[in-house]
Amino acid sequence: MTGMFVYFFLVLAVIAWGAHLVWRWKQTKDFAPELLKSRKASGELPETVGEAEFTDLYVRAEGPRAGTYIYACGAFMTVGLAPLSAVFNTVWDTFWKLTGGSPVFEQGTLIHTFSFFLTFMGIAIGILALALHRYYTLMPPNLKQIIRSLKESHA
Repeated sequence: MTGMFVYFFLVLAVIAWGAHLVWRWKQTKDFAPELLKSRKASGELPETVGEAEFTDLYVRAEGPRAGTYIYACGAFMTVGLAPLSAVFNTVWDTFWKLTGGSPVFEQGTLIHTFSFFLTFMGIAIGILALALHRYYTLMPPNLKQIIRSLKESHA
């Protein structure tokens, strides 16, 4: 029963984390027009740059993308904990019964718990590796590059 409460609070923490990320994306979008005005006032950007165009590019470049990828991995692992545990224990139990039911390999023993830990960590590392590969493959330009390209295209 205590495990259910821990899992419930873990899910609540993931929901709060998601809400925080949504708020940070909104802050980034809300800040873009102010930044555009200051860059136009300083002469760094021409007056012909539109607010919608700049906002879209700014949000892509400066939004909390890394945090969003990490959140997606964390949320997937949190939600996937119960089904992954069930699948692992079903497979473990099947192999345990097929090998004669040795008490050394019964569920809850040290070897079972350690094997579960290694499996879960392997899955988590694999998911993080895929997410980081995608993050770096699809990385947008930074703000300096955006300003340079906007200057060139509107000159």
